[in-house]
Amino acid sequence: MKLIKFILIMSTFLIMVASVLNLLHSSGESGDKTGIYIELFVMFLLTLTMVLLNNLEKKMKNLEQDK
Repeated sequence: MKLIKFILIMSTFLIMVASVLNLLHSSGESGDKTGIYIELFVMFLLTLTMVLLNNLEKKMKNLEQDK
């Protein structure tokens, strides 16, 4: 579980850095921003997955304590 959380955090961070670098690189008048939108969407999905995984882990701990 901790490995999955670490991988999600690192991949979200790397996509965030890539989107910032892509924004800096495509700051011209006719810069293509399609890649930035894809990166932001993937980053949103990864963040949502981290939140859901955290909630699942809390529910599992609560079930173990109830037993």
